[in-house]
Amino acid sequence: MGFSLKFLYRLLCFPMRTTSYPPLDLLKATGHDCQVQLSTGKLTSVQLVDLYLKQIKSSNGYLRAVLEVAPGALREAEALDDERRRGIVRGPFHGVPILIKDNVNTHAALGMNTTGGSLAFVGSRPKQNAAIVDRIIAAGMIILGKSQLSEFAGSKSHIVLPLNGLRGSDIYSGWSAVGGQAQSAYTTGDIDFEDKTMGHSSPSGSSTGSAVGVSAGYCPCAIGTDTFGSLITPSTRAALYSIRPTMDLVPREGILPTSQFFDTAGPMAKSSEDLAHLLDILVLPHDIHGKGSYAESLIGGFEDLNIGVLKPEEWYLGPSIQKVVPSATSQITADTYSAYAKIKRHAKSFQEVSLISPGELMVNGSHSIFDLIAAGFKENIENYISTLETPRVGNLQDIIQFNKDHAELELPRDYNNQDQLVRAQNIDMPQEERKRLFDHARTIGRELGIDKTLNDYGVDVIIAPADSAFNLLVSAAGYPSATMPLSYLDYNGRPIGLAVFSTAHKEKLLLKVLSAWEKISEPRRPPLSLV
Repeated sequence: MGFSLKFLYRLLCFPMRTTSYPPLDLLKATGHDCQVQLSTGKLTSVQLVDLYLKQIKSSNGYLRAVLEVAPGALREAEALDDERRRGIVRGPFHGVPILIKDNVNTHAALGMNTTGGSLAFVGSRPKQNAAIVDRIIAAGMIILGKSQLSEFAGSKSHIVLPLNGLRGSDIYSGWSAVGGQAQSAYTTGDIDFEDKTMGHSSPSGSSTGSAVGVSAGYCPCAIGTDTFGSLITPSTRAALYSIRPTMDLVPREGILPTSQFFDTAGPMAKSSEDLAHLLDILVLPHDIHGKGSYAESLIGGFEDLNIGVLKPEEWYLGPSIQKVVPSATSQITADTYSAYAKIKRHAKSFQEVSLISPGELMVNGSHSIFDLIAAGFKENIENYISTLETPRVGNLQDIIQFNKDHAELELPRDYNNQDQLVRAQNIDMPQEERKRLFDHARTIGRELGIDKTLNDYGVDVIIAPADSAFNLLVSAAGYPSATMPLSYLDYNGRPIGLAVFSTAHKEKLLLKVLSAWEKISEPRRPPLSLV
């Protein structure tokens, strides 16, 4: 695919419509707000989809959050409008649009690619939808399009990550050959490529487009995936609520894999209520631990919760992945402690806690979980390729060669590195060594990490700055975490967030914390550049 064909491909994905409809503030609108408009007859789903398509068209050329829109979205909206007229409403998000990260399979019948951001996968045609896509459709949601991602979901934002991604080292988050470089809707100016991969101008990744798309008013909510913070960090930098579920709570069938040990899918939204409803869709009722839906967990507040917090100074991003900006560091510290003080006034109990260092995940001078990813990626991606109807590549070596053959697109200046794909191709690790490293990661993340802190201090949850190394421990443990908006940097407008995490299957508890925070905090602010 040359430059001209690539441009034509993108152009055809974004039809323009000009009809005017009643106003809806898409930058602030939640899924609940959309449902109110639909249920009261102020808007139809066809009109709602049209509004979002126009919003995408208006700024996606710069933000690059959406790779393509679904050609049948308006047709699906019309069918769901017809159901509503006949008294059929499938749930709280009936007729509401959603974006899906482009490493989540959509069948060719939906008219979209599933590429993982790689041109080698354009036209590969998955044989069926991912399991979560079928659940989303069954709930009456409209898949509006596929969102941008760091290529092969290799987020370059992982804390203390020496490899900085699956494609190649030191490649900025939110870039793919299919979509180009995604930008934050919040920060002033373009990405600062003189900064490190997690600099303050970075939108973070790998679920970059899902987060940017929701914040830019392209949809009220979206689906991302997470290996080591790929839901939490981009959501934080888009002032969103998000939740990384406990491993294997949400089905992974049909998702282009990074790691069978650490991958999961999860929702992003502008409110805790939307997040809970989305989790109810992604997790079948018989999978929910405890009685009732996730949406029922939003009642109450901090008053019956024992809160532990991490000192922000001990968990900041290091200078190897983020240029030090003293004014930004000072504001993050002050705003975090201000939030802690607010929570303390409401909580049943509140205390600073300590947590094991992510450095303990190291084995023989190397990060065990990153070695596990490298060792398993070749097998994972080749098993995925075998499920495709018309793959253009047959194995990892073919992908590496494809990138060389199309270097002007796949290996352009500033992104001309695929050393991690080469490493994954060449690494040879016996299964017994993989098991040893996996067991080590679980022990550090769980027994010696999160569970130990929860038990030693008698706290229900741990709250921390969202841009910190806790993501690595949560992923190693396979435990849930969530993020909530806090404030915005005076330095460049980048959102600041808090994160909360606990032990396995505590999604309801985390949602309760998000809802409690939402009640006592300032309302999230839309991107000023788009207002």
